[in-house]
Amino acid sequence: MVLASHAGVILAAPANFGASPFGQFFHFGRSGVDFFFVLSGFLISLLHWKDIGAPKRLKRYAIRRLTRIYPTYWLVLLPIIPFDIFTHTLFDDYAKPFEVLKSVFLLPQDHTILDVTWSLRNELLFYVLFGLMILSRRIGLAVIAVWIIALVARPFAFGAIADPWLNLLTYPMNVEFLAGVGAGWLFPRLSIRRPEFLLGLGLTAFVALWFAEDRLWLLRLPWSLFFLVCVAYGLAASTVIIGLSTLERQRRITMPRALVALGGASYLLYLIHVPALLIMGASERVFHLSRFAPSWALATAFILITMAGAVILNRMVEQPLLRAIRKSAPIVSPGSNPA
Repeated sequence: MVLASHAGVILAAPANFGASPFGQFFHFGRSGVDFFFVLSGFLISLLHWKDIGAPKRLKRYAIRRLTRIYPTYWLVLLPIIPFDIFTHTLFDDYAKPFEVLKSVFLLPQDHTILDVTWSLRNELLFYVLFGLMILSRRIGLAVIAVWIIALVARPFAFGAIADPWLNLLTYPMNVEFLAGVGAGWLFPRLSIRRPEFLLGLGLTAFVALWFAEDRLWLLRLPWSLFFLVCVAYGLAASTVIIGLSTLERQRRITMPRALVALGGASYLLYLIHVPALLIMGASERVFHLSRFAPSWALATAFILITMAGAVILNRMVEQPLLRAIRKSAPIVSPGSNPA
């Protein structure tokens, strides 16, 4: 969803196709990040709820979380930097070493080398706050309570915030992690006989939100209502995830291998898709591919090629790299695709 949404924006540039290849249809793709935040909270809750209040498990948790984010990110980022230094396509502050280091280590900043990494900073913030719960249940609960108050208060009291650190700490979409944590806590404790109804309810809510996204209604809402939109996405995604997870637990659905492979490569795909789309735009400027096929067909083909490339890179590069890292850190239990 995010890939199709960004394709519509990047390829619509006057120097590329001059208009979105999909029209306004995939504008709702932005909500893929909302779903990802909820899913992340869900998985962290399932994997680490028993670690809460057990500080001896903090090191294991931290290594698992950091190795989930940084190795793949650096794998994508480091080859990009030498090319971008000369082209300045993605980033203009290479003369400021501290700004470069902020991008490399995913610290809050106004402009980053890879724009999509704004969500990784939110993810790392959530990891830190959950880690406080592992270190001390009491301290963690107190900090998270203050955090929730800040999340609720910001849209009404402050609106947009220029400081990147404060913006990260109080960004309303962070509430979606908490929705996922709640879903992860409920899931093993619920006995749902007809999860398909729950799934249908969640999908209906998500489709309604998508429709509002496509009509640009949600983008016109004031900051004071943005938090409520995030809550709505969090509840809809939580309902979908619990419904799907229950169906899978009951062995009533089996994920196709292609979707499993794409899911395993989803993080890598998220990181590489913007540079890939920029390459497509450059290809259009050089070869004028739109003379031979409609823009929507070219964009669709390129998206499929990018997805296939991400799956191949995941199997040939990312997975071997992560296995090697896990072997060097034996406290990290092996897993094919940890949250």
